[in-house]
Amino acid sequence: MFSKSNKFNILESPISTITSAGHWFFATRKSVEEYVPGILDKLTFEDLIKKAVTWIDSADSISMLLYFVLAFTVQPWIAIIVTFLFHAGWYFNKSAVVNITFTPVIGFINHDFIQLLTAGIALSYMGISGMYLALAFGVLYFFLFKIGLLRRLWDKIDRNKEGGKLPLNDRVLKMLLIRYSIYEDIAPEEIKKLEKHVQDAVIEFNKKKKK
Repeated sequence: MFSKSNKFNILESPISTITSAGHWFFATRKSVEEYVPGILDKLTFEDLIKKAVTWIDSADSISMLLYFVLAFTVQPWIAIIVTFLFHAGWYFNKSAVVNITFTPVIGFINHDFIQLLTAGIALSYMGISGMYLALAFGVLYFFLFKIGLLRRLWDKIDRNKEGGKLPLNDRVLKMLLIRYSIYEDIAPEEIKKLEKHVQDAVIEFNKKKKK
């Protein structure tokens, strides 16, 4: 089933949900309805996925802003390395900092206009000031972050891990569901059932992929 909500598109199958930007979740509308009763009376499934994507994309947008701040305050190589490490650290651990109050703020930072305006001003000033190393990596990071290449790399690394852990995107969605369950006074222990559904879906998907 293909759903459209305010230009945010998702494709739903019986075992997964995929956004038009390529964000993959193993949680589905049915599993959320079944295992978190009542949550979709408060928020639409599309809104939940969109909020999860906001936090998933935050690694790119925040890292880009961090690089431009560091590039003007420390040595270029320090800015380059710190930004790369921050992006990896934030991306793998973002589920721990998910907060429904700050979701609109993160959404604002993620906005294309804010990203393009910041990058345009910073990169132009770097070129005028002769900051060529910072400029080169600024352009490179802008390219990597805007098309999500680093995000795809971290996803690939995470998918290849053993141990049955929830995929990164589903961890973010799970944390959002926990936050909203508490906020809306819906029993958060139901989330454990959703986690089991996602893990079973991942196992089934991996089995099909190996055939």
